[in-house]
Amino acid sequence: MRPQLVENAGSVARDFCMLERNILSHLKLALLLSLLSSSLLLQTRLIPGRQEEHGAISEIPLACIQFLAAIAAICAGVWEYYNGYWDFRKMKALLTADKHHLVVMGCVAGVVFGTCIVLLV
Repeated sequence: MRPQLVENAGSVARDFCMLERNILSHLKLALLLSLLSSSLLLQTRLIPGRQEEHGAISEIPLACIQFLAAIAAICAGVWEYYNGYWDFRKMKALLTADKHHLVVMGCVAGVVFGTCIVLLV
């Protein structure tokens, strides 16, 4: 099977770089979420010297939610990349809105916002 060449006309190269930049942003978000999950599981305190009264048992569900959000961010990034890649190969418009990606990333944003509230309270 010969690779199909796509003519570099207009903003084709810029659009392909946009796809790569987006998947790298999703991977960076997933790495940060998994790091936060690991720090919660290892009971690493974000503020030194402050001891929690409730212990590590309440941190396990929050860490699991963080890790699931990291996996969801990776899946959403791969989904967006492959949909954009195939639209790119078919010479279809790239900026078509995908509702699945928006819903998944909205849930991930909700998890991040909820975690900020839980850790600051």
